[in-house]
Amino acid sequence: MKIKTIAYALLVTVGLASCTAESSAPNTIENATFSLEKKFNARSVVFEENGKNDLNLNELDPVNIDEANTILNTLRNHTDLKEECSLKETAGKSGDTILTICTEQCIDNLHKLTLLLEMISYKEDGSLYYKGYNAFASSSLYKWHMDGFVLSSSSDLEGLYNFECTSSLYFKVVNDGIHYIKVPIKVNGKYDPNTHKVDFTYNF
Repeated sequence: MKIKTIAYALLVTVGLASCTAESSAPNTIENATFSLEKKFNARSVVFEENGKNDLNLNELDPVNIDEANTILNTLRNHTDLKEECSLKETAGKSGDTILTICTEQCIDNLHKLTLLLEMISYKEDGSLYYKGYNAFASSSLYKWHMDGFVLSSSSDLEGLYNFECTSSLYFKVVNDGIHYIKVPIKVNGKYDPNTHKVDFTYNF
């Protein structure tokens, strides 16, 4: 009888130890995603957000957690940054000219972020008006989407404009299933109407 009691006690003990170990073991997905959350403020993307902004994140090529981490580190450190700026003028319908200022930042000869700023210019009186903006990344591994854009006169440098906006990088992460995540990025920049040059920087 003692032998049966001892054997039963051992089974219960082993069973409890097994349950405890299983419940305390970190989930691979959650643990990996948490590392991006902690490091880059990443969070999961809900289905409604994907549809609302026409992001079509399913079109992205998948990356794993390590690949996403490497890309984000490279972008955050502005590794080997090169910048190019170009101007396109299009005649409007009311004697105005639409100015499309394109600024491209290439990071590590691999990642290219492009910001487009559109202004309306009236040459008769020299007035200038803000028309719109756009932003995109030339990569199939992530999408860059701006959520808002504010352009205002610079208080530091007369004649210049400052702008700031909130944006996000979206990834399709594959690790025991498909997960969509977004990483918030704050963008700040300056626009010089004399040279029509746009400079911008960003931080995570």
